[in-house]
Amino acid sequence: GSAMDQSQPYSLKGGRVESREMEEKMIGDGTVLHMFIHFTLGYPFDTISPEIFLFEATKDQKQLIHSITEQLIHGRVKFNQPGSLELYSLLFSLLHQIPVDAWRNRILDSRVIRGILHMEENIKEIEIANRTLAEIGGMSVNAYARIFKEQTGYSPRKYLQKMRVEKACNLLHHSDLSIDQIASTCGFSDRYYFTRIFTRTMNISPGVYRKNGVLIN
Repeated sequence: GSAMDQSQPYSLKGGRVESREMEEKMIGDGTVLHMFIHFTLGYPFDTISPEIFLFEATKDQKQLIHSITEQLIHGRVKFNQPGSLELYSLLFSLLHQIPVDAWRNRILDSRVIRGILHMEENIKEIEIANRTLAEIGGMSVNAYARIFKEQTGYSPRKYLQKMRVEKACNLLHHSDLSIDQIASTCGFSDRYYFTRIFTRTMNISPGVYRKNGVLIN
């Protein structure tokens, strides 16, 4: 997007304010600064109902937000250990404020749980067939696929792909493994297929994700 001066446009890059001057101009114009933190919780903590939650920030949360935004305003894209802990502290404190009834008390079918555990334990395997998951659950392939989607919202194949990409995100953030090694570790046949699936899912390539999103040096 862009912010328009009387004669000159200001180019805005997603993720951070470009300069103190730009920030002051936006404040003067009455523009609200936004900060977005994208993250995944994973099973079983991803069962929260989809909605927007509004909170009155505490003093500690305001201090954390100020510290994080100061780093972003000054162009930091790689957070050191203290910076990473500030991000996690802010997220966990906000998650703790979500009303209890917003978390779905969903009890997954044991056959679905066994399938998910099999995926986690064998995520390096390129092929984890629905037939294998159905056999673990003692069901027909079609019946297993149906109950799996009813309970998770995903087909077994899509759920496995989601798990692979989430694991790749974690490795891109917190390891020095090469793209090829990450592709292999997460069960993708090669780096090209991995890059295609990752980019389609995250709307950014693995290389750019690592460059712009590393939390810990």
